[in-house]
Amino acid sequence: MKFVQVFIQSTSMKISILFFFTLPFISFAQEGVTTLEIQMFNFDKVVVCIDGEEFNKCSKFKLTNIASGEHLLKIFKPKTYTNPYNQKVSERLIPIFSGTIFLLKKQITNCTINEFHEKKIKITTT
Repeated sequence: MKFVQVFIQSTSMKISILFFFTLPFISFAQEGVTTLEIQMFNFDKVVVCIDGEEFNKCSKFKLTNIASGEHLLKIFKPKTYTNPYNQKVSERLIPIFSGTIFLLKKQITNCTINEFHEKKIKITTT
């Protein structure tokens, strides 16, 4: 009788331990991915800076698994110029947009910068 009682207790203990250890992984796997996509209206190459982190220049920028909430967004257009004194070719970043953007969980936020340097937002739920 004691053996059956101990066996039942140990089995239920194993099940409860298994449940508590797998629950965080199950809930994490069900959480949706937050995605931010940025592009210019004419598909020019831009340099994107989110919360102070600068990314390489590209014509269409996509960042996944970004934290939801408000983010500082800065967009620059690289411009090549030639120094008239020594003919050195350099590249400068010209700011074209600076502002905040609010991202939500389980959504794809598509941000297009128009010719007036305004952001147009389109949100898609995943």
